[in-house]
Amino acid sequence: MIAARLHGPQDIRIEDIPEPEPGAGEVKLAVAHNGLCGTDLAEFFAGPRACTTVPHPLTGGVLPQVMGHEFAGVVAAVGAGVADVAVGDQVCVEPLYSCGDCDRCHAGLPQLCRQVMTHGICSHGGGLAGFTVVPATMVHRLPASMSLAEGALVEPMSVAFNGVLRSGVEPGQSAVVFGAGPIGIGVMFGLRAVGVEDILLVEPAPARRAAVAALGVADVLDPEATDVADEVRRRTAGRGVDVAVDCAGAAATFAAAPAVLRARGRYVGIAFSGQAVSFTPWVLTRSEIELTGSLGYAPGVFARVIDLMAGGAFPTKGWVEQVGLDELREVFDDLRAGRRLKILVDLPTG
Repeated sequence: MIAARLHGPQDIRIEDIPEPEPGAGEVKLAVAHNGLCGTDLAEFFAGPRACTTVPHPLTGGVLPQVMGHEFAGVVAAVGAGVADVAVGDQVCVEPLYSCGDCDRCHAGLPQLCRQVMTHGICSHGGGLAGFTVVPATMVHRLPASMSLAEGALVEPMSVAFNGVLRSGVEPGQSAVVFGAGPIGIGVMFGLRAVGVEDILLVEPAPARRAAVAALGVADVLDPEATDVADEVRRRTAGRGVDVAVDCAGAAATFAAAPAVLRARGRYVGIAFSGQAVSFTPWVLTRSEIELTGSLGYAPGVFARVIDLMAGGAFPTKGWVEQVGLDELREVFDDLRAGRRLKILVDLPTG
């Protein structure tokens, strides 16, 4: 079968590799679409970091790695003991592996498992291949109203929606979203889904601002042209917003977030980078601001996003492109340069 495998720094190859078969409790998928995200770019341009020549203790993953963790497809075969899905079902995959034994897993936080890993980042396979095999527990059947392309977006939209849930925002409250990339767009949709309409997006890239404006979002600020904190204070009569969700992960957004929040407002960091950040503790204590993080998605979030997406809460028109596997290397460059927003790679059928 055809697959895109990462061999080393900026070394991804389209290769013909053996087709996997499912064992007991496993499901084999014919992959239809696989999304690309910032983690993939980091592994390609700045890594490999998660997957190395040393097998991962939980998954056994080792280079070369079939990339891709945002994917959907059709069940091609099932292993012994699998009863919840059948050949021909259209499904998406919740790709996190957790050990089940550490303190975090026992606390119901498998996404924070001390050995957590992702299918398609460091594992025995990934979504940028004709077929891949995953544990049956990762598989979610898609409603008839959802396309396979939408199914491939459930994973990143779950990352975004988990951040919304971590914010504790309530219907009728207000929010600032830093970064109008795919996760920022997902956060905006997620905020609307829980009843928040007063949303201000902050994005320095003109192309992304234009894309968000095309989605009907009027409140998009260029932080290089407008003092975001001043504008938020003006709009809120000096009060500040209830939550700030950071989907950029830059030092500048971390520094700006406390200035836009109301007393006891909450900052949620979804994006992260290798940049060091600093702040004066008084910035937090004077308003009792809460800082929190959001990593991946808690149990139950994936299923909730599928339901919301099936109901139209996460529209894809205008910000998602589909390309062929042969365009992969070019697309990596375009995404890194900010020339494109969200890419789904279509896998060849047959």
